[in-house]
Amino acid sequence: MKEIPDHEMKSFEFDDLFGKNMRGWVKDPNGNSTGGWGLMLIPRDMARFGFLYLNSGSWDNKQIISKRWVDESTFPHSETQIGESIAKYGYLWWLHKEGGVSAYSALGDGGNVICCIPEKDLVVAIASEFIMNPRDRWTLIKKLIIPAVID
Repeated sequence: MKEIPDHEMKSFEFDDLFGKNMRGWVKDPNGNSTGGWGLMLIPRDMARFGFLYLNSGSWDNKQIISKRWVDESTFPHSETQIGESIAKYGYLWWLHKEGGVSAYSALGDGGNVICCIPEKDLVVAIASEFIMNPRDRWTLIKKLIIPAVID
C-alpha cells in the first residue's frame, strides 16, 4: 500500500463526507482522525489489508500488526439483532458463520467491503460509489463468490 495522505475537511456537504471531495484519510478541523470512516482506498489496497489480516498481521515475513490484535479484533465482542438473525461484531469487523464457512468483513459506506475467508485463503474486496442503503454485500459473497471457489 502507498502512504495515505491526511485530508483536512473544510466543509461538511455530501461530497465532502462521501463523494468527490474526499481524499486520503479524513481529519476534522481540529486535526483528529474521524476514526470510523473517511479512509479512501483503492480495491487493490483494500485486498492487501485483508491479506495482511488473513496472514495474522504478517507481510513478507515481517509482523506489521500483532497476531494478538488480529485475533482479538476478529473475535466476537458484541451481538446485535438484525432482522431475524443475530450479527456478531469484533473490533470494526462483522463476523459471519454460515454453511460451515467463517468470515470477517469490514463494511464501509455505500457498499464497500473487505471480506476475509480464512478457510478458503480468500480475500474479497468490493469498491463502490457511495449508495444510500446498498444491498447486503455478505449475501452476494455467500451466495455467489464462496460457491464459485468451493471445490
